[in-house]
This record gives sequence, C-alpha cells and structure tokens, in this order.
Amino acid sequence: MTLASTPDRPHKDHEIGSPSLTDARPKTVLFCACGREAPADAWQTEHDDGRWIVGCPDCGETLTVR
Repeated sequence: MTLASTPDRPHKDHEIGSPSLTDARPKTVLFCACGREAPADAWQTEHDDGRWIVGCPDCGETLTVR
C-alpha cells in the first residue's frame, strides 16, 4: 500500500518542520465556551471591589475573577 499526498491531507514526511496552526496563536490565549479565542488583552475587563473580572465580549460569560 502506498500513501499519496492530497491537498487536504499531506503525507507525514511533508509535515516535519511545518508550522502548526497553533504556532500562529499568541502564547497567552483565553478561550470561552462560545468558541471565542483571543489574546488576553482582547477581552472585557472590569475592576470591582479590588477584583479584576475578565469576560467574553461576544456572549457576556465571565471567564475569571481575580
């Protein structure tokens, strides 16, 4: 059996050294259950009673309170 390369599924030999999709992401990325993923500075932040609240600007979900 011989494996053939196709545009949507390259042969394993061609993947060595290729950048992955995750290489394009910044090192600090936050994820929300709604599917949003973005760098930490691209989220809503609010300061309330000495705490920082980080929320999703798309769905309004609170990600973390510190």
